[in-house]
Amino acid sequence: MNELALGAASIAVPYLATYLQEALKGGAKKLGEEGAGATIKLLGWLRDKLTGRAKEALDDLEKDPSSADNQADLRKQLAKFLDENPGLLADLQALIPAKPDAGVSATQTVGDNSKAAQAVGDQNSISIT
Repeated sequence: MNELALGAASIAVPYLATYLQEALKGGAKKLGEEGAGATIKLLGWLRDKLTGRAKEALDDLEKDPSSADNQADLRKQLAKFLDENPGLLADLQALIPAKPDAGVSATQTVGDNSKAAQAVGDQNSISIT
């Protein structure tokens, strides 16, 4: 699988899931207008472009954004979709905010005995050993 596609999916999905979770709780405004606007554009782009299993994975995430399985499935399907449609990778990367809003955090853990860290704000540094 293309590392750039997987990397873009690994950034986009947690960012999107966080927004959708807050939106379901009625707290999307906490994310800030700029962050919410960027995420709405990202969500609209995904709804417009994705097809097949990737579209189904997005639908599942929208129904239950807190599900780790739904997030992992969309990450996998989005990466596959971008592998099959490499011309769309740059478009997706342009939609992912370079500096997510301070209220947004993204965490990915994989495998047994995984470790995770969460940082809020900017100019953070995290080391996990």
